[in-house]
Amino acid sequence: MNYFIGKSQAWLEAELAKAQADFAAGKTTTSVSAGDASSGKQSMMSLERRIQQILKALFLLDPVTYPAVDVIPNRMTRASF
Repeated sequence: MNYFIGKSQAWLEAELAKAQADFAAGKTTTSVSAGDASSGKQSMMSLERRIQQILKALFLLDPVTYPAVDVIPNRMTRASF
């Protein structure tokens, strides 16, 4: 499935560069809680999966420049409260 329908190749390449920079920087998602107070941020997908999805969309636009991405596994995340 292509989650980036209608996005240009330039937009996808810019997003790919951002995702790769975040991945290279080792960015992570954190969550903190103490008693009744809590803080957190949750992303919809991991950086690795985001990069794979962008590469898949780029392949669909330009298969010569961007080779097919390996099979992207379906992963589900369960929230724990």
